[in-house]
Amino acid sequence: MPIPLREVTDRQLVGAILSLIAVYLIFRIYTGWYSKYLEKKEKELEENEKIGELY
Repeated sequence: MPIPLREVTDRQLVGAILSLIAVYLIFRIYTGWYSKYLEKKEKELEENEKIGELY
C-alpha cells in the first residue's frame, strides 16, 4: 500500500465526496433521460410498422 506524500484535509475530502455525488446524479439523470428517449423511439417504430401494414 503506497504511503501518502501529504495529509488529506477535510476540505479535500468534502470536495471529493461532493464530486462523486455530482457524477452519480449526472449519471442517473442521463440514464433516465436515455431510457425515456429509447421508449419514445420504440413507439415511433411500432407506429411506422402499423402504417406499413396498412399499405
